[in-house]
Amino acid sequence: MARSAADWGAKVLRFITFATVFLVVAALYFGSEIFIPLALAILLSFLLTPAVRWFEKWKLPRIAATLIVVAIGGALVCSIGYVVYHQFVSVVEELPQYRGELSAKWNRLRQHGGAIKRAEQEFHNLTATSQPASQPANPATAVREALPGAGPSPAPGPGQPPAPWTNENPLPVRTVTPPQSTLQSTVATVGEYASKFLSPMATALLVLVLVIFMLLMREDLRDRMIRLIGHGRLNITTQAIDEAGSRISKYLGALAIVNGAYGAIVAGGLWAAGHLFGHGNAFPNVLVWGLLVGLFRFVPYIGIWIGAAFPILLSFAIFPGSGVFFAVLALFILMEAVVSQFIEPYWYGASTGMSPLAVLVAAVFWTWLWGAVGLLLSTPLTVCLVVMGKYVPGLRFLDILLGDEPVLPPHVRFYQRLIASDEEETVDLASEMLKDHTLEQVYDEMIVPALLLAEQDHHRERLEGHRLAEIQQHVREIVEELGDAARAKRVRLAAEETEQAAKDQPPGPDQPRPRPPLPKDCQVNVLSLPAKGATDELVAVMLTQLLELRGYCATFATADQLASEMVERIETERAHMVCVSAMPPAAVAHARYLCKRIHARFPDLNMIVGVWHAKQDPDRLKDRIACDESVRLVTTLAKAQDELDQLAKSVALQPAAEQMSQNVP
Repeated sequence: MARSAADWGAKVLRFITFATVFLVVAALYFGSEIFIPLALAILLSFLLTPAVRWFEKWKLPRIAATLIVVAIGGALVCSIGYVVYHQFVSVVEELPQYRGELSAKWNRLRQHGGAIKRAEQEFHNLTATSQPASQPANPATAVREALPGAGPSPAPGPGQPPAPWTNENPLPVRTVTPPQSTLQSTVATVGEYASKFLSPMATALLVLVLVIFMLLMREDLRDRMIRLIGHGRLNITTQAIDEAGSRISKYLGALAIVNGAYGAIVAGGLWAAGHLFGHGNAFPNVLVWGLLVGLFRFVPYIGIWIGAAFPILLSFAIFPGSGVFFAVLALFILMEAVVSQFIEPYWYGASTGMSPLAVLVAAVFWTWLWGAVGLLLSTPLTVCLVVMGKYVPGLRFLDILLGDEPVLPPHVRFYQRLIASDEEETVDLASEMLKDHTLEQVYDEMIVPALLLAEQDHHRERLEGHRLAEIQQHVREIVEELGDAARAKRVRLAAEETEQAAKDQPPGPDQPRPRPPLPKDCQVNVLSLPAKGATDELVAVMLTQLLELRGYCATFATADQLASEMVERIETERAHMVCVSAMPPAAVAHARYLCKRIHARFPDLNMIVGVWHAKQDPDRLKDRIACDESVRLVTTLAKAQDELDQLAKSVALQPAAEQMSQNVP
């Protein structure tokens, strides 16, 4: 009953969350005239805040620093706009000089391009069929002639009155617009242009005023937001606001650096294209076009091609031949491919905390919601959503869908690849983790927990026996491959430590180091015994492998051996220590049985029992499994090695003690 109530409460909470999200999206869509200026002002305030703080460090009052920064930004925008407009007008005025070159290139395209000819012919046909037919003098005559079975009406003879208007001969009607006076047409024209220009100007003025007030009152606005949404959660709200601001600032800084470098490279490329392929003609105004491309590139995805259209068309129009045109086109294609595919996904992802797919989906969503302005604001707005999903439990799905951090733990990802029979991906996951972790960590954090999930699914009849056997076989192959890689890594790390020691440089603190090996003259025999099945044997193989890498004389028994045969191996191999490997839930009882058999035969033997990744209380688990107080219980391979290291010290001291006792007279 309690569980059903909890499930019902969770469903109600999810419904409320999604209903709230739907209402927020609807409000943003229908209230775009209010929210767009506000979002633009917030973005600009993030962009200008570092400059205002820099002026404040020089002891300028905040209002003076704010006005100076806003004035410099406005002057910079106006200057860039004026320069671009002036250059654009000059290019348009010079186009008639290149009319002959354009005509020659177009004719060459028509001669060598059948598709262009067909498109041109279809265009002419379409325009010809869309021309209105000549109207008859009398519309009634046209209607009469159009009736089925009716011929043209005879024209009235001289001196005869026209035929009376009937249903067959209706009265023609024509709508006549009364002529407007000069004043009325002027007012209509002014009103039409005013509606086109006054609305954007009013929006820009509103954004400017909001930016000034946000810069002047940024601490007060932050405090009010914390008080509004952070009641009782002051620490979390402060962290969320600081993280959102930091991510957006890093993103804008990275975007400015990338676009600035992009514009500089474009300017250099245009200059080189003109000198190399322009037959001695320099490409005009390369700095202006580089600046224009860098500015337009702030608009994701489409801005670059809007900015690139001007130099591409210019290269086609003013240069003889096609060398400059194809060079400029190749420059933009190559630049965009390199920057968008290799630089931006990693740099922007690191600064925003968003996955590359989330950036694309955000661009589509915000463009649908707010148009071109939404496309410009898509990444900063989505960063705020990701931060909200990180700190607000009800919006956790936003962080899962849009964030760049893995949503599945390593062992779950590994197990999912095992179930999907994706052998290459499982090997890649384990090998990738081994680059930054020790082999012991790879086993404890990825492979052993994945085997535990497989055993649990098999115990609950969610995983068939033959699929479990296939998974176990594949994991065994991976373990053998990782063992070889770990040996090579140990040799490399040993060489690096020797080189660092020669240079008196300590190793890096973040570099994982394997456990130190045993002394060369220390011979300690360790036998690992599986409690029941193949999974227990697999973990025993892993432990044996780890111990061998450190100098132990380690062996393991197979799962098909009987308990009596395992007990006999302890005596045959003269084992100093024994580790019983058991994977819950099925092998726990078998581990207790094997422990009793061993302790009854060898009561003084050093023994540990590994119940791998058990979630129960250690004391209660030891009462269930351990057959004696001397038996030690562990749950990970790391703890098993710690216990074996402690026991190995006493084992190593025994021969020395026996030698001393023999020397005593």
